Amino acid sequence: MRTRKAFLLLPFVTLLLAGVFIVVFEWRHYRTYGHFVSYGLHVDPLNRAAYIGIPGQTKMYYAQISNYSFWPVSLPACDYVTDAFGKGTEFPHAVQRWDAASQTWRTIADMSGDGYCRPAPLSTIEDHLVTKRLVPFASVDVSDGEATGARDPFRKGDLARFVVFTKLDKAGDWKTAIPSASFTIEDDVLRDENNPLRVKH
Repeated sequence: MRTRKAFLLLPFVTLLLAGVFIVVFEWRHYRTYGHFVSYGLHVDPLNRAAYIGIPGQTKMYYAQISNYSFWPVSLPACDYVTDAFGKGTEFPHAVQRWDAASQTWRTIADMSGDGYCRPAPLSTIEDHLVTKRLVPFASVDVSDGEATGARDPFRKGDLARFVVFTKLDKAGDWKTAIPSASFTIEDDVLRDENNPLRVKH
C-alpha cells in the first residue's frame, strides 16, 4: 500500500521539483539580465570594460547564446586564426540600431554575408566554416566583442541589439535568427566634426 502511494505521489513530486527549478532559474536570469527567458535558444547582450584606442570608447559589447531546451542544437560557426596567431570561434550575427523615427530596427553590420569566415588583412589568416553543438543549458559567446559604440551612426544613449543566425546559406537566415534584448550604448565616442563617419585620434 505504501509503495502504491509513493508511486502515485512520484509524478507530483517531480512536477513540484521541476517547478521550483524553473522559478529559481528564471529569477536568477531576471536578476542578472533584467528579463525572463523562454524555452529554446536565447541571446543575451553583454559588455566588458575595455579600451582599444578610440577616444571616448570604453566598452566592448558581445552576445552570448544559450540553449534552454532539452535537446542539443547545431549552429554554424567560424573557427579562425588571427594574424597574431591567436585562435577563436565566431558565430554569424548582426548588429542593429533602433531608429526612433521609423520605429524599426536598422541593421548596421551583418557578419554573415559573402565576407563571413574568410581571411582578411590585419584580421585573420585562416578561417574554417564549422558546425558547433550547443548542449542543453550551455552557453557560448558569439564573438570576442566589438566596439559597437564606435560604429556609425551609434551615439551615446542609443539602443542596440545583436541578432544571431542559426542557419547560414550565402548569408544569415533572418527568418530563424534570434535577436537579443536591447542594450544602451554607454560610450561617448569623440568624432571628427568635419566627417562624422570618422573618430578623432
